[in-house]
Amino acid sequence: MAFVLIRIDDRLIHGQVTVAWGSWLNPDRIVLVNDEVAACDWRCDLYSDSDAMGVDVVIQSVDDFLASLEKGEYRDGRDFLIVESPADLLRLLKGGLDAPLVNVGGMHHADGKRQLLDYLFVDDEDTAALLKIAELGTKLEARDVPQGEPYYVEELLDAA
Repeated sequence: MAFVLIRIDDRLIHGQVTVAWGSWLNPDRIVLVNDEVAACDWRCDLYSDSDAMGVDVVIQSVDDFLASLEKGEYRDGRDFLIVESPADLLRLLKGGLDAPLVNVGGMHHADGKRQLLDYLFVDDEDTAALLKIAELGTKLEARDVPQGEPYYVEELLDAA
């Protein structure tokens, strides 16, 4: 598969994604996989019409993405895959996505979440999903921007 980066970011597509990561990765398209966004026309329009540096934006539900993946639609090109949560990523991995390395870039503060980094807050559900993802063999690297220092999520969870 040709994903130049797979990222967990609860804000999905925003300036940091398009400017910092987009400039660094130079993707052909951004693939946003989220059931709620895919089911909402105005949210699809919002993300599709966002200034993604002239890069095409594809929005799919988890099931539609997995069907596309099975058909080989993401075999060629330089695609940047974004999911909102560890739970979404875990569903993709269980559905057949090969992801040796995932960038955990933005899981922000919410009630019931504890802070691991300035941009990484987790609750018990996030922690369980992240640990399961690691058990499946995916390396989880927390980094907010390309030039930022990488942290390994398993180590952060062990220290918390």
